[in-house]
Order: sequence, then structure tokens, then C-alpha cells
Amino acid sequence: MTHPRTRRIGAARAGRPARRILVVLGAASVLLAAACAPGGSAPDAAGTGGEISTEVPADEQITLTMTHFENGGLGESIDRLIAEYEELNPNVSIEARYTSFVDYGRSIRLTMSSDSAPDIAQVGQAYVMMGPLVEAGVLAPLDDYASAYGWDDRFQEGLLAQSRFQEDGLAFGDGSLYGVALGGNMVGIFYNKALVEQLGLEVPFATLADFEEALGTAQAAGLAPLALGNIEGWPAGHIASSLMSQYQTGSEVLDWIYGRDGATFDTPATVEALTTMKRWADTGFISSAANGTSLSDAETSFLSGESLFLYAGNWSAALVDEGLGADAGFMLVPPAEANAPKRATGATTSPFGISTTSEHPDVAANFLDFMVSETSIPVLLEGGYAPVVPGGLTAGTDIGGTRSAFNDAFAEVLADDGLTLYLDWATVTMNDTLFPALQQLIGGQSTPEDVIGTVQADWAAARNP
Repeated sequence: MTHPRTRRIGAARAGRPARRILVVLGAASVLLAAACAPGGSAPDAAGTGGEISTEVPADEQITLTMTHFENGGLGESIDRLIAEYEELNPNVSIEARYTSFVDYGRSIRLTMSSDSAPDIAQVGQAYVMMGPLVEAGVLAPLDDYASAYGWDDRFQEGLLAQSRFQEDGLAFGDGSLYGVALGGNMVGIFYNKALVEQLGLEVPFATLADFEEALGTAQAAGLAPLALGNIEGWPAGHIASSLMSQYQTGSEVLDWIYGRDGATFDTPATVEALTTMKRWADTGFISSAANGTSLSDAETSFLSGESLFLYAGNWSAALVDEGLGADAGFMLVPPAEANAPKRATGATTSPFGISTTSEHPDVAANFLDFMVSETSIPVLLEGGYAPVVPGGLTAGTDIGGTRSAFNDAFAEVLADDGLTLYLDWATVTMNDTLFPALQQLIGGQSTPEDVIGTVQADWAAARNP
């Protein structure tokens, strides 16, 4: 539920609800070399005007300023990492400022363009935050730091690509690196273990066809098969994107989201995915009331035992664990064909970048490296992140409930480089085009072909204004 495209700020963080955000590390975030690692220098770091150093000078007092929008456990993790870093580097002070997500998005460009721009800022992905900041020249490219700290070796390119932008800020997915993230998120399916056992079902399901059969079993038993609150539109977007990811390769989905030449939304796989989605609506697997139901109401239906499955992401994990306890389960959206590579809709959390006006960019980069280092994993885990280590494996810490199941599933997807991002990242206006189109589809007012035509027209217009 988030879009690296840093989509619309407010209702949903890149595709997911702005309210509860239990996040995981997915991606660009994870382990790097520890911050205080002995350094040296690397030539000509972009944005620094000369050589860079991975060492923290010990002979001067340094103050870094930082701004972010993470609250709850995520914000607490950042505070703890700041304290640990300052303990390791007594001559460095980091002054962090929290701003609510909605206000942050409205003011970040002005903040980063001011004479008192923070050294470090959370900079989103795609076109709403990162694109304008890159275009304005207020973010420093981090490519040389990535080389010096080994980020480009430790992180899969599919993760780093989410924080890459062309210099003009008009295209993302390649170009220079402008941020590193502390976590990630992913869409999957929560289930009620007690009801699954009662119905004689075996999870996880080998294929989408098996899952669809289970939806029918739930319906026959008098349950709502799939809890969906789609009043804001983006939850149906998650269903569409995750189904598309099962019917075609991840690269085909990403090529379209990144706007690469020759890409199109009008593919047989998209038709099949939207046809499946419409069939679920026509048969009642998706309730006819879904477009008038909130995410909160859908979650309540699931937690009360009225629904067998909840199609959501790790932002719902804490609530599900609290509500169902030992009966809470989580699984990936099943593949169209058994034993296919693991693919899922998901992305990194909003990355952190460095201001071009920072007086201490080397120290700022050193702190970023510390936040995503292996030594920071325990703090990130406690805060709700799910860090991964090189190779796509989790840190091996069992944190219980669906978060552990999520972390394991997330690691499998990362190992297959299978995160396919959010469809509404494709253009600045795509959320206003895609979500209403999908509401009409599941409401019975349009066809898969109608949706495809409307969505592809938006995509083409964004590239040929």
C-alpha cells in the first residue's frame, strides 16, 4: 500500500492506508556495512564536489538535522538508532523532526529548497516527492556512497531501482540513486486458521485456481469469502496488481510502471487478471458492497469471523495478530501455475536522502549506512520493520504472529526479485484513473477491456503530453 511513486499523499501511502503502517523491510533497505566501519575515501561523490570518506571525523563537533514522517514503532526505531549512532560517535548530534505524513508531503519541496534544509530527509519514491526534489536539484545522488558502502552489491537492483531517477526528475527506475530505505511492504492474504481448519482447507494454496475453489467453499459455508473495503479505491488496485503479477513476469509489470518504451497495460495477462477479478465480483466472492465499505470495516468483518480471507498487506498485521491471536495466518497470493517464481505487489518504505546543501554529506551517508546495517536489525524488528540480509533471508529472529509469516514470505519474494510495485506509480495521475476504473469493474459497470483502455490512455498521455 505504498507506492514508490510516492503517490498521492494523504489517503494512502503509496497504495496503502496512511493510518496504520506496520512495515517491513523490503527492499532497498537492509543491511549494509556498519556505520563506523573503517573507511577511506572514494573519488568524486556526486553532490559533494570531491572525494568522499566513509569515516566520521573525530576532531570536530558535527550536528546533522533530519526530517521524517514515521510515527509509532517505526518512529521509535529511528529515535533508537539515532541514540545508538550518537553513542558510537560522541562528537555527532542528530536532531530529528517528525511531521505528520499529510503535512510532510505538502511541505517537503519547500523544506528541501530552503536555506535551512535538513541534512537528511525522507524523500518518497516516484513522482510525488522524489521526482520534484530531483528536478529541483535539492537531492544529492548517492551512487558513490552506494559503491563505497557496498549498497549496490548488498541490495538487489530491483530494490534500488525504486529510488533511482533520471536527472530531470521525469522518469524513475533507472538513473542515479537518491535514497535508501529502512523497510518495505507487500500485499498478501490473511486467513483465519480456525475457519480454514473447520472447512477442511489446506494452506498455502498451490495455485490461484485452488484459492478460487476455497473462496467457493467459504461462500457455500455461509461466510463472506473475501473481506474487501474499497471505498478509497486502492485496495482493489492491490488485487488487480497482485493478480497481474501471477499471470506475467515481474519485468513486464515493472516495465509498464517505469514507463519503458514498448510497455503496455493491454496484455493478455492483464485481461486474464481483470477477468478473474470481475468473476470474483460477479460470483459474490467480492461483496457487492465492497465499494461502499472501508478498510476498517473489512478488517472488522474478518476479525469477527464473518470472512475467511482478508486481502491486505503488512500494515494490517498488528491488528490481525491482536484480533485473532494464534488463529491469525498470512500467505502469499498463490501463483497462476504451481511452483512459479514468488511474485507479489510491494515496495520499499519511503527512502531517506541527503540534501545537496548539507555541510556534512559524508557523515549523513555514514548514518544512513548505519540505519540499514546488520547491527540495526534488532531495533528495526522491534519497531515493525522486517530487515533482510544479503541473499534475501530474514535475520532469523522469530517475532511471532503474522509478522513472522510475513517476513518469511517477504524473504522468498526478495530472493526471486519478485516485488512488482504498485500500479498507480506509473503516472502522477494514475491513482485518479485506475482506482475509479476498478471500482466500476467490481461494481458491474465496466469490463476488463474498458479498464485497460482507460488506464493505458492515462499512461500514454503522461509520456506524450
